[in-house]
Amino acid sequence: MPDWIDLQERARKDVEAGLKAWVTVLKEDLGSRILYAYAKGSALKKLESPIDYVPIISDLDIHIMLVDDDSLLSGSSESFEEAIHFSKRYEDEYLLQNPKYLHVPRTQIMTINRLTSQLEYVPPRPQDILPLVGKIPKPTLKTDDEIRRIDKQNLMNYQEYIEALPRRLFDRTGLDYWFIIREICWRVSPAPVRLLTQITEDPLDVWSWNRTTIVKKLQSTEYAKIATHYQNFYLHGWNLFLSAFTNSEEYRNCISAGYYTLVNCRNQVQKLPSV
Repeated sequence: MPDWIDLQERARKDVEAGLKAWVTVLKEDLGSRILYAYAKGSALKKLESPIDYVPIISDLDIHIMLVDDDSLLSGSSESFEEAIHFSKRYEDEYLLQNPKYLHVPRTQIMTINRLTSQLEYVPPRPQDILPLVGKIPKPTLKTDDEIRRIDKQNLMNYQEYIEALPRRLFDRTGLDYWFIIREICWRVSPAPVRLLTQITEDPLDVWSWNRTTIVKKLQSTEYAKIATHYQNFYLHGWNLFLSAFTNSEEYRNCISAGYYTLVNCRNQVQKLPSV
């Protein structure tokens, strides 16, 4: 039986080292181009149970606002070498700070210059992010009804992916499954949140909950079945990580739990009245 407390403590230390490493890289290599940067997401939330953060399955989510444009890379023929450079810089800096790691956090970096101007963009609350570089401006928050409408539409939009997944899956084995895991995990993580915002008084607050809290809320409603699939996605994700991503059965278990999380969340939100 895994020692979950020890694993979570080590994972949290790894996340902290990952953030420090990226702050060093961003300041030293891109400092003059960055207006501000912050971290958000599951990696920062309270760890109450194994599902709250799963190495490699969960990511280190960093948003960057640039001074000049919407690309960290030059867009020239040098872009490939620039990308390799940043990837290596992060890994080298991370290993320097944290040589006895459980994992090297998988990072998801997004520039948000264009994103923030989109009508459907929902900015996070100041208390739900960790500033990394620069001064974060006070956001203009959406109304509760706007958030519910956007969340419902995003869930409804999963239908195309749900229908396509069997065709993408049937000829996969072993490490080929990682491609499926990678594309499904960023859809599974917010799916129950988008459903719960529809029935919760403060929808933006739901986005600050860790997964343990999300599961408890689902279990207290008619969505207990979704809670089971959602929880299993991350528990099988842990098993997959502890197998060094070699256990094909755990790949299938994880993907199945994610698939049925998406299917049931979409089906349930479809039954709710429009905002």
